[in-house]
Amino acid sequence: QEIVGISRASYYRACKRLKNLERGTLPPPKKPKTLNKPKWAEVEKQLVLKLRRENPTYGKAKIAVILKRDHEQRLSESTVGRILKYLLAQGLIQKSPSAVRVKRKRNFTKGHAESWTYKDYKTMTMGERVQIDHMTITKNGISAKHFQAWDRRSKFITARLYSHAKSSSAKRFLLELVKNCPFIIHSIQVDGGSEFMAEFEKACAELKIPLIVLPPSRPTYNGGVERGNRIFREEFYANKNLLADSIGELNANLSHAVKKYNTFRPHANLNGLTPMLYIQNNLSMAAP
Repeated sequence: QEIVGISRASYYRACKRLKNLERGTLPPPKKPKTLNKPKWAEVEKQLVLKLRRENPTYGKAKIAVILKRDHEQRLSESTVGRILKYLLAQGLIQKSPSAVRVKRKRNFTKGHAESWTYKDYKTMTMGERVQIDHMTITKNGISAKHFQAWDRRSKFITARLYSHAKSSSAKRFLLELVKNCPFIIHSIQVDGGSEFMAEFEKACAELKIPLIVLPPSRPTYNGGVERGNRIFREEFYANKNLLADSIGELNANLSHAVKKYNTFRPHANLNGLTPMLYIQNNLSMAAP
């Protein structure tokens, strides 16, 4: 017991199990001797089946209300849910097309991307974990995808519009970011969207830029670029004087808005400096 490092009780339990195995005695099953029987009858099951087939998007809450209102069947939501689960297991109904689908976890054993790990943001330098995200915008009848990058240290933003949120569009945005960014990109942080896989991930590998992927349902970890999206939604796309009627013209106007943000709009977290002025001051201090 001292050698293995377990408690005396655990040691004796293990010895007992070993003796039973030597005798050919298997441990007793943990399955309960008596199981709860379904608390619904065939009539109720058929009613739920009929309602669900007629309304394939209805869940247990709606069906329970309809049963009580139209059929005088007082089944609880939980019971209706268990009936639906039974019917689904029997293949009598299909999963609702509006049901929340569980996203597959990204495989980090292959490819260039790596999973997100905590790091104190105060220790980050310019160009480290640059946050990239996209949002859908609609302006003057035009629907487009607004890709945006945000640097935590300098608050510098780059943005561009594309017709689709594909990995090819994300790759084009990445190449433009690397080309026009006034500092070196050391690493990139994105969510788990498919637009940041395939061609985008391959481009990051070719540029030797580490790609960090956030865990599911953690948009707050990309809070900076999310806040930047809100700024452009309120200060640029909500402008009634923005009359552009094509993605190309919208991009031209967006370039002016990005330049205004980086060179004119003061930032409270930079002590009133603009992102470009902050970058220039830091680059001049770092120069030999």
